[in-house]
Amino acid sequence: MTFERPRRRVERVFLHCSASDDVSLSGDKLVETVRHWHWARGFSNVGYHFLIDKQGAVLPGRGLEKTPAAQKGRNTGTVAICVHGLEDFSQAALDACRNLCAEINEVYDGRVTFHGHCEVSPKTCPVFDYKGLLNLDRFGRMP
Repeated sequence: MTFERPRRRVERVFLHCSASDDVSLSGDKLVETVRHWHWARGFSNVGYHFLIDKQGAVLPGRGLEKTPAAQKGRNTGTVAICVHGLEDFSQAALDACRNLCAEINEVYDGRVTFHGHCEVSPKTCPVFDYKGLLNLDRFGRMP
């Protein structure tokens, strides 16, 4: 994956989980399923910029030039990433998440911060230890 910096301002990256452990959802099928979930909620398309399946494939969702529909009231200036899982997150998916976040961090010279959806909403999303995975400091910055 090569992250290409969008023209719009980005200051924060938000991590999400799909809240599903359905192993049949991978690749394009995962993207289409999430698209239908989001259509049912009234969104125009997938709300996340990237989805990561259990095999560790990083899949495109909403175009990076578009504001995500992922953190109600907190979408401006963000990139949204969704890792497929609820209780079972594969090592391949977590490694892909870490690598994508490291790439984004590098493109922005360490000036973006990383957050879980749970930081701006009364949810447990993502339910994996994103702070430990990314080795975040208390401000949400990667090393």
